[in-house]
Amino acid sequence: MVPVAFLKKIMKVCCQMSDPDLDRLLQALDTERTGKVPLSHFISWMFRTFEDKIEEWTTDDELKNFSAVLPPGTEKLTLSFVCPDKFTDTALSHIGAGLPGTLQKLALAFEFSWTECKITCGGFAKLAEGLPKGLTSLDLIVRNDELPDKALESLADKLPSTLTRVMLSFKDNAEFTDKGLCALIASFPATLLELILNVDANPQLTDTTLQAFASWLSSSGSGLQKLYLISNSSKYTQNGLKELCSALPSMKELRLEFQSSEAEPDLGSQFVVSPDNLITFMGSGSAS
Repeated sequence: MVPVAFLKKIMKVCCQMSDPDLDRLLQALDTERTGKVPLSHFISWMFRTFEDKIEEWTTDDELKNFSAVLPPGTEKLTLSFVCPDKFTDTALSHIGAGLPGTLQKLALAFEFSWTECKITCGGFAKLAEGLPKGLTSLDLIVRNDELPDKALESLADKLPSTLTRVMLSFKDNAEFTDKGLCALIASFPATLLELILNVDANPQLTDTTLQAFASWLSSSGSGLQKLYLISNSSKYTQNGLKELCSALPSMKELRLEFQSSEAEPDLGSQFVVSPDNLITFMGSGSAS
């Protein structure tokens, strides 16, 4: 255990922090309120990664320093903001403007609460504008924000053509419609090998989305090796689901989660696995 007063002297020399910020930090480390901090806690804090530091930021002003914190030549960046409710469009603008062109892999998660999100499609567009042109892997989770069609369309306009892996999650977003999602699907590059798309809990989506997905698979998605598609909507029909399944190429990993009231109970039985472990949709005759 190390006395808090002693740690404050050390940190004042090593860290460019004001006295009030130091006091708040030391109070957080001193969970037992004993005036002493376990040395292991202090060491863990001192040796945080630059990603750990950024994830602690909760305001637009803190994100002004976003680009300055990133090491030169950064190729991989993973950030999960679990309490971003104070972020506005300005915060997303800082992130978009600060993403280095050297990035190959980017994963961003924004877990907004139900009522406090202050992000609009304008801020989302600024984030999309900053996506590096040579990106090969993109994970983007925007939870509980009511993104309209225009937001998805802005992402579609800026999606890098070099992507081989995409994971997009807009779970619990009931604002966008077929229009925005179809634009996004059409923008997926033919280079994709892995695609994970979670638009669960959006009741507005119809067969139009399934048809757009089938069209992309037929024209550009033949190289896909892994697909996870989660989209529970009561508006999907059996014809729409079959059209999508019929367009699927043989692939190594497949997860389709639909809970439409019209889905056939035996739809899963219409897929077969080959000796080389490729999954293929054979239609209603495959069960026999």
